[in-house]
Amino acid sequence: MNRLKTGIALMAAMGVHATQASELEVVAELNGTRPGNLTVTEQGRVIMSMHPLENPKYRVMELLDDGTTRAFPTEDWADGPELGEVGLSSVIGIDSTKDGTVWMLDMGSASAPAQIVAWDSVNHELAQRITLSPSVMVENSFFQDFALDTQRNRMYIADTTLGNIVGEAAPAFVVVDLNTGQARRVLESHKALMAPLHQVSIDGSPLATKRQDGQAQPVYLGLNPITIDANNEWVYFGTVNGSAIYRLPAAALADPKVAPDQLAQTIEFYSEKRPSDGMVMAENGRIYVGDLEKNAIGVADESGYRLLAQDDQLLNWVDGFALGKGYLYLTQNALHLHPVMNEGEEEATKPYRIVRLKLE
Repeated sequence: MNRLKTGIALMAAMGVHATQASELEVVAELNGTRPGNLTVTEQGRVIMSMHPLENPKYRVMELLDDGTTRAFPTEDWADGPELGEVGLSSVIGIDSTKDGTVWMLDMGSASAPAQIVAWDSVNHELAQRITLSPSVMVENSFFQDFALDTQRNRMYIADTTLGNIVGEAAPAFVVVDLNTGQARRVLESHKALMAPLHQVSIDGSPLATKRQDGQAQPVYLGLNPITIDANNEWVYFGTVNGSAIYRLPAAALADPKVAPDQLAQTIEFYSEKRPSDGMVMAENGRIYVGDLEKNAIGVADESGYRLLAQDDQLLNWVDGFALGKGYLYLTQNALHLHPVMNEGEEEATKPYRIVRLKLE
C-alpha cells in the first residue's frame, strides 16, 4: 500500500495539538466513477456506493483485495432496475451490521420507488427489501447517509433535500421501522437541520451551482452527516455547511408517540465541527468527521473539536466514513469539483481514492 504521513510540524503550524503523526494509507485508486459512501463488513469486505451524480453503470461495487472492483451484490441488482429483474437506482447511504448484512439505501428515480435493500453478504442472499412510501418524501428529496439502530431495529435517514440547488430546502429525518416497513418524516426544516448561510470554499474555490441565467449561486446543504453511538443511545447529526454537531435520544426519535414539539425539545448541541459531508462515531466515543475546507478530517467529542489529519490530495472532499478492523476508512471523491457544485464545470482530477487511518 502507498503510505503518506501527515506530519506533526504541519499540524502544529495550524495550531493543532498532536502527540504523533497520523498515517494515511491509500487502499485503492479509482479511475472510473466517483465513490459515494462505503462500509466494511465484519468479515472484512469493502463495499461502496457509486455516486448517483455520476449516473454510474453499477450503483454499488465491492473493492477486492487486489484493488479491482465488481458489481455488488449481483450484477442484476447493481446495474439498475431498467435491466434484468431487480435493481438499485441511486445509492449513497450504505452500512453493515455485525452479522454481515449490508444495508443499502436507494433513493429511487422517476420510474422506480425509493427502497431499502438488505443483503446477507455471508450467505449471498437477499435478507430484506422495503419499499418506502412517497408520503415520506418531498419533491426534491435526496436521501443521503443513515444510522442503524440495532437495538430498536430502526433506520434513521438524513434527507438533505437538494438544498437550494433545486426547489426549497426542507431537510428532515425519515424514521423507518425495519420490522414493519413503516416510515415517517419528522423534524422537517427544524433549525438544527437547516444549512447556515456559510459559503463553503475549498482551495480558494467557493461551492456554487450555475443558475439557468448563467450566474453562480452559492450551495447551502443541510442535514447530511449522521451517526449513532455503539449503545444506540444517541443519534448525532449535522449539516454540510454548518459547524455544529447536535444529538437527540434514539429512543425519542424511534417512538412515533413522541409529539413533534416534544421531539424537537430533545435536540441538544454536542460539539463543534467544520463543514462536512460525513461522520462516524467509533466505540471509543469519538466522532470522526470531515473538514472539507481544510482537506482534512477531525475528531469531535464533548470536549470540543481538533484536526486529526490533513492532505490536500488524499482528503480532497472526504465523503464516506466507515470503521473496520481498527481502521477508519474514507472515500475521497473531489465532489466539490463536480459540475453541480462547481458552476457547471467538471474539474476533478482522477484517481479518486479509498484511504484508511489506523485508530488508536
